[in-house]
Amino acid sequence: MEKRYLYKFLFVCMCAVLGACNGYLEEIPQNKQKLSTTDDYDQLLNNAYLTQAVLPYIDVLTDDMDYIVADRRPNFANSADTYLGAHLWDNSIETTMPNGDEVFAKFYNSAYNTNVVIDNIDEAVGAVLDMTEVERTRKHIKGEAYALRAFRYFYLVNMYAAPYDPATCATTPGIPVYLETTADDKAYRRVSLEKVYGQIVDDLKNAIPLLEENLMETGKTRFSALAAKALLARVYLYMQEWDLAIGQAQEVIKSNSTLFDLRAAGENSVIYTEAPITEWSEETIPGIGYLSEKNSNVLFVNGINELYMIFGGNTAQSVFYPSETLYNTYEKGDVRKYYFMRRNSKGRVRYMKNRYYAETYLNFVPQITSDYGYSRVIRTEEMYLILAEAYAHKPDGLSAAVEYLNTLREVKFRAEDFETYGRLHAENFTQQSLLETIWNERRREFCFEEHRWFDLRRTTRPSIVHSGLNGSATLQKDDPRYVLQIPQRELNVNPEIGANPR
Repeated sequence: MEKRYLYKFLFVCMCAVLGACNGYLEEIPQNKQKLSTTDDYDQLLNNAYLTQAVLPYIDVLTDDMDYIVADRRPNFANSADTYLGAHLWDNSIETTMPNGDEVFAKFYNSAYNTNVVIDNIDEAVGAVLDMTEVERTRKHIKGEAYALRAFRYFYLVNMYAAPYDPATCATTPGIPVYLETTADDKAYRRVSLEKVYGQIVDDLKNAIPLLEENLMETGKTRFSALAAKALLARVYLYMQEWDLAIGQAQEVIKSNSTLFDLRAAGENSVIYTEAPITEWSEETIPGIGYLSEKNSNVLFVNGINELYMIFGGNTAQSVFYPSETLYNTYEKGDVRKYYFMRRNSKGRVRYMKNRYYAETYLNFVPQITSDYGYSRVIRTEEMYLILAEAYAHKPDGLSAAVEYLNTLREVKFRAEDFETYGRLHAENFTQQSLLETIWNERRREFCFEEHRWFDLRRTTRPSIVHSGLNGSATLQKDDPRYVLQIPQRELNVNPEIGANPR
């Protein structure tokens, strides 16, 4: 991706942002096409959050999703076919995507917009005369920009570079890191994984005090200090910095220890049942969305339900379903099994983690809103599982790890079943068997929240077999395709990035 291209993108983006709000251009001179006020930068940052579907295919890569060719209707357009290249791990997964893999460019463009905010917000003109308030606004926006840039680079490095290994990170190629806003015409080059993760950590450490000390009510679609702390705990886990991960996750739980409690739902016979679902309605799918921004355990949401077209909703033609292996990992008494999915009248497993939502259309096109839920979510459950995993890696940590697991599991099981089927006992585990239990718990808890692919990469990188339209494909253990290929359009304009090995 050339810097000249990014510079042009910024100009287009600024024009789009400044014209995005109803009436905004009516209130300012028509020739004002540059950023100058805190509101301008706030709108640019809001645009960088990318609320539209950007990454619908990440769970298609995993063992949590099946493609059932027998259900395919050849006379209808099938949205599943768009992501079949990803499902079968083609050397370049974008082969079946009409617009190619757009994530790389969109996430880098998002990060570039945060660079613009970070570099220029200190000089922005405020909307009020109170300079204390103006400075607080500047610092808060800057803190958000640091957190969002870290979030974007965390995704990019976990898609397009090898998993982090402390022993080799200094020499393992990562991804390009670009922190400037100039339009110099020079090529991007990769930096080491160590430097990429170092930048992510630095950005989050910059973000947290700015957000803590300059509070603004922006809602959960934008970063808060607590969400940035939770993301930092995740980053430390990926870096295998167990003590740092523990400290960061404990700090989050100290501020918000809430968990989504499913025990009451487990007593509802409409929810906790093997009976197939025959109708999509409020009566047949009671309860609130598990990933709703209204839930007190949810700290941050991003990416309005990108799975809608993957799983088909009520109208889209798709033959992707939650996999039978995922469905069968849930134990007796685990309410999540029936809160997250149910079989339909054909016996197929249907996803419903976000529960019932009313479908709305414009010109026969479904209008996906926040009612459909979100794909990228940071919530307190993750902190408990980070604590469990980090403690399990410590020589004397097994009991603490099991305690955190039980705290989580107790509110996910029916009360009558927890002691018999849900409670775990430290004496029954070795370190390795406990780690495998934690990874399976993450699979159950975070299904279809874009964790599974990253977890597979950073842990065992197992062999997986997927079926497709014309046969099956195998991702071998430790397969180089656990690192996605750089999109071809990026390699064309900047070959010095270098393709990932195949």
